Amino acid sequence: MKVYLVNDTSSFHAGSAAVIASLRQKLGAEGHEVIHATPRPRGPERRWIRACDAVVVNGEGAMQEEAKGWDDHRVTRIMEGLALAKDLGKRAYLVNSVWYRNALGWGDLLRSLDGVWVREVASQREMEREQGFRPEVFPDLSHSCPIDENVAARNLAGLDVVGTFYERNMAEGERFGRFNRHFWRAAHLGLGGDAERRGHVSWSHVVKSLRGANVYATGQHHGVYAACRARVPFAPFRLYNHKITGLFEWAGVDIPIATTLQELLDGIQFAKDNRALFEQFFDWLEEQPAWPGLQAG
Repeated sequence: MKVYLVNDTSSFHAGSAAVIASLRQKLGAEGHEVIHATPRPRGPERRWIRACDAVVVNGEGAMQEEAKGWDDHRVTRIMEGLALAKDLGKRAYLVNSVWYRNALGWGDLLRSLDGVWVREVASQREMEREQGFRPEVFPDLSHSCPIDENVAARNLAGLDVVGTFYERNMAEGERFGRFNRHFWRAAHLGLGGDAERRGHVSWSHVVKSLRGANVYATGQHHGVYAACRARVPFAPFRLYNHKITGLFEWAGVDIPIATTLQELLDGIQFAKDNRALFEQFFDWLEEQPAWPGLQAG
């Protein structure tokens, strides 16, 4: 099929680039041709919907907060594009998605789609409760993105490593980053891209660099997935939705998620002291089937 890809997040950071690379690889393996990709944050374009056989929406970072009018009504624009695709007799899919605090009334459209997949059970539960439709669940597509072992990497073995934290997720009056005095002995490794304005960093570079580190402290969803691919214990900092809590709930692991700097410092020590728990989580994640592709939908 000729596929139109919506919400191409490749430029956002290395984790998002891994999502799109994994998605494109799967589509290509099934014999589909991506004829156009609309980048984040723009919504679907009518001319490309008309030109394709199938619309595939990457739901990463997009399908949330519609009820608050968050992010220029992106959810509404995406769902209306999927509705147009169905009206025109095209196939339509929502893949790799979060579903968080959206408006009601999308249930009939969701049921009409040719495939709907979310990344964790909290999004599955919320979609089912609010929209009356239960999607399938598969891990974030970054986890199945191949690692290029020829890519150069940093040697962070035996070090504590600190990633990126977003101020919007911090408590009022508390602001900190990798230059905080508590982290002065730690190495820094972010995911790069627009999120940090630090240029391009590849997923393979991040994962390979993390291998052998003591712990990775991160405020990014894909930072958690990078640690999982590298099999490094991690200390996550709070995100604005349930994409991490839903993942831990799905796996049945009790890994603390920090909401303050002190809790993050405690989480770093927890990660160091509970290696077996993280190994259990890594094993579980590696046992999960990868996204099956459009043919399964």
